[in-house]
Amino acid sequence: MKGKSVVNFLSYIAIAFVAVALILARVFGWIGGLDNVVRAMELIAQIIAYAITAVFAFYYAKSRKQIGWMIAYVIFVVVIVVFLVLGFSFK
Repeated sequence: MKGKSVVNFLSYIAIAFVAVALILARVFGWIGGLDNVVRAMELIAQIIAYAITAVFAFYYAKSRKQIGWMIAYVIFVVVIVVFLVLGFSFK
């Protein structure tokens, strides 16, 4: 697969995970055990979405002449990874 095809495929998978997680949350929300499954699927979708965004942002930062763009990019990615690992969210 070429770069654009990989990004398109990952986007498709992310959308599929979001859709299935929403369906499971709505249809089977009353079953306590599925909460963890829904959260896991949402997390997978978020990670894929962040990864796609990070790849495009990398190429943008790489195309800039000043090193500050790449330093800022690295800081942004580290913050995102740390917050995902620690489980922080916007909720």
